[in-house]
Amino acid sequence: MHIPDGLIDLKLSAGLIGTAGAAVIYSLYKLRDALAVSGENTLYRMGMVAALIFSAQMFKFPIDNGTSVHLIGGALAAVLLGPFAGTVVISVVLTIQMLFFADGGVLPLGANIVNMALVGTILCYYIYYAIKQWVPEWLAIIAASWISLVLADFSCALEIGLSGTIPFGDVTPAMVKAYAVIGTIEAFITVALVYVLRSLLSPPEGHKVKQ
Repeated sequence: MHIPDGLIDLKLSAGLIGTAGAAVIYSLYKLRDALAVSGENTLYRMGMVAALIFSAQMFKFPIDNGTSVHLIGGALAAVLLGPFAGTVVISVVLTIQMLFFADGGVLPLGANIVNMALVGTILCYYIYYAIKQWVPEWLAIIAASWISLVLADFSCALEIGLSGTIPFGDVTPAMVKAYAVIGTIEAFITVALVYVLRSLLSPPEGHKVKQ
């Protein structure tokens, strides 16, 4: 889902960069309260989740039209960290991948952040929160993870289609079918990791913030 250079129209790229930038700034603003209360603990958790997601996203499976599928990790970040810390983590991971691994283009960075951080993380969190009111949490995690990943994929296909580089009718079926499958895999991986990592993400005794 990392969109390379050349697939997104320049005007659309500029608009998405502005949208992504505003979302990241707002997320940092919302995050400052958590950092003020337990900054070291919060940064510890964000770093651990970022490292895991970074590693997971490096495994890619190419599909048609120059795109690839991979685990996103937005649901994992949203459930473990909350929507705003999760958005910052995904945005940082995408930026590092773009700068040092040429994974995704420079101009489409805004599009990639919109798809995987805004749709895949912030929207995922609120889907998870809403569903959790009616079903067990594990089922809410699975549902929110799958739904948000498919929506993020559709957003990516829409951006490519609107840019006119690949017909919408060609790129959408290829990507949606692929992510409907990988979304199921990610959903079950996510729910397992959430329950394992909740205990592991408690910082070591020496790193706990003194009250």
